[in-house]
Parts: sequence; structure tokens; C-alpha cells
Amino acid sequence: MKNQRQIFIRLLIYSIITFAISLAAISILPVDLSLPDILLPCIIFPLIAALAFFIFLMGTRANADRQPLYTAGAVGLKFILTVIFAVLYFVVMKNTGTAYIILFFLLYLAFTIYLLLGIVKVLKIKSLKQDQA
Repeated sequence: MKNQRQIFIRLLIYSIITFAISLAAISILPVDLSLPDILLPCIIFPLIAALAFFIFLMGTRANADRQPLYTAGAVGLKFILTVIFAVLYFVVMKNTGTAYIILFFLLYLAFTIYLLLGIVKVLKIKSLKQDQA
């Protein structure tokens, strides 16, 4: 339980750091992005990652035969929600400038790597516990 709570706390800290870096980047670099432009992706991507972590962690409590299904479901749901967000972000909101595209894919990459590293860490810890038993 403690490890699961730590995952969400670290995700929150990671999100705050990512937002701070994004704010620093738009103030230093000559891009035409403002605070509202980076606020939406910096909120949506952590929510999608948190949902994926939640589904994955539900699978770690399930029996061993269903764990891969939960893991694949978590990663697949993250991908589908990101595609839906991309359509809304680029088509509906008409954020088609180069800066918007780079911001979107950098945040996508950052939170995807974070999610996958978190999943690998939990699976590694679980594997070590099973080996000791």
C-alpha cells in the first residue's frame, strides 16, 4: 500500500517539476506559448498516467494469470486516451503551430517514459519478492 501511494506522490512531484520546466522554457525561449497553452497538457498527461497506474496496480493485486492483461490494458488505455486528447488538442482547439506540436510530444514522451519506468520498477520488486518466497 505504501509503495502504491508513493507512485502517485512521485507522479505529482514529477508533474510539478515538468510544469515548472515548461514555464521556464516558455519564458526563456522565443516561443509564442503562454501559461494557458501549457496548462492543459500539463494537467491532462498526469491524469492519463495516473489512470494507467491505477489500472496497472489493480492488476498487481489480481491473480498471476490476469496481471499481463491489466498491464497491457493500462498501457493501451493510456495510448487511446492520448490519441483522443491529441485529436481534441490539434483539431478542435486548432493548436497546430510547431511549438504546440513539440510541447505535446515532449510531454507525451516524458509521461510515457515515467509510466513505463514505474511499471518496470513495480514488476521488478514483485519478481524479487516472489523469488525470495
